[in-house]
Amino acid sequence: MLAGPQSGNGDPAVEAAGLGQAVCVRFITDPPVNVTPYLLKGAMIRKFPNHAIIPFIDGHYRDQFRYPRVQVKVLRNQLCIFGLGRGYEPVKSFQEQLDSLTVDDQIFKVMGSETPQDGAIDDQPADHYRRYKFITPWVALNRRSLTHYKLLLPLERVNYLNRVLVQNLLFIARELGLTPDFTVSVRVKLQSLSPRVVEDQGSGSFKGYFTSNMQLPDYLGLGNGITKGLGTIVGMLS
Repeated sequence: MLAGPQSGNGDPAVEAAGLGQAVCVRFITDPPVNVTPYLLKGAMIRKFPNHAIIPFIDGHYRDQFRYPRVQVKVLRNQLCIFGLGRGYEPVKSFQEQLDSLTVDDQIFKVMGSETPQDGAIDDQPADHYRRYKFITPWVALNRRSLTHYKLLLPLERVNYLNRVLVQNLLFIARELGLTPDFTVSVRVKLQSLSPRVVEDQGSGSFKGYFTSNMQLPDYLGLGNGITKGLGTIVGMLS
């Protein structure tokens, strides 16, 4: 158990230097992870109750941060922890501390970790349109908007989803204190315009990719269900 809070202290309403700076750490475990992010967060809270990452995943900062600064995901049976803005340093620190997690009676031993190149959300336009893939479903529609969406014609659906995605991106930028000095533009290219309905929530999700003139970090979460790892994106080669 750690003696006290580690890195990432300070006023939670103020972002760390770099504002939109982001990092994702992928942990290689034995055995591979086969439990939900919710259970992993519970294991993290129990083992490291005083670490600076904990207030970002236990709801402590829910009122200060509408967009989660730390996101715990399970991608291809790997534990992935994404940190953005104020969550950047706590995630980097946690990478150095984590050796294992116990969920119920199962122990996931950390054999190593990987950190892809750091990314960022920028208030300047990208030098060219970039393509991003949703590697987990993008939950773009809540119960109310799903009802409206079903009444739209195909072209109207595309335009509607483009607007929703721009709203997702601007919401994150503003949360970080960024003010893009350009018109954010996107174009979705989805596997289907018919959403997969998430039964327990009545929301609608999509798979596919999009292009944008906004620079975005890998493993950023968009839309609803971010805390479950949904809406996760990675950049694709142009």
